Amino acid sequence: MSSKSKEKKKKPSGLMSAAGLISFYEDTSAKITITPTTIIIISIAFIGIVVALRVLLP
Repeated sequence: MSSKSKEKKKKPSGLMSAAGLISFYEDTSAKITITPTTIIIISIAFIGIVVALRVLLP
């Protein structure tokens, strides 16, 4: 019976964990942040390069 009581202590209790909705948080300060403006500029540059290559190398 002591092994069953140890198993119950290891499992998280509560409604959220019973449904598999356990929340966890990550440290977001260590990630690279890119603004939407940067993404738009990179996309336009990539499109320009592709169009230029299609024109120069048929």
